[in-house]
Amino acid sequence: MARIKKTTAVVWRPPLGKRTVPRVFVGTWRITELKEFDAEYLDLCGRPKVKISTRGSGMFAFGAVEAEIDGRMDEVADGRFSFSFEGQDESDPFFGHGYCMVQDDQLTGRLFCHFGDDFTFTARRNKKIESA
Repeated sequence: MARIKKTTAVVWRPPLGKRTVPRVFVGTWRITELKEFDAEYLDLCGRPKVKISTRGSGMFAFGAVEAEIDGRMDEVADGRFSFSFEGQDESDPFFGHGYCMVQDDQLTGRLFCHFGDDFTFTARRNKKIESA
């Protein structure tokens, strides 16, 4: 009878403290413009923001939307942070993918909702660079 060797899946995780996202992206950004939405909607449930950590996790919130992001630097497009997101829009599921770039001290990007609309956004740095 042959012995069956147990194997375990290997999941790559960056070492603790290892930066996987360039410092220029890291921090909290205030969303100043989201195409097709006015400023009143953006501020509906608090300050509209995007947060990105050194390890690529984070979140964004605007209007009645709040979602977590999981991202990494894009291997194809240099200087672009690509991410997937999952959250809620007025208690309805809200998920998809997006990307952002830093240009002239502004974060600009686009959100693509799964089977839905896409939105471009602009944000400016809200706080000093974080190390989280």
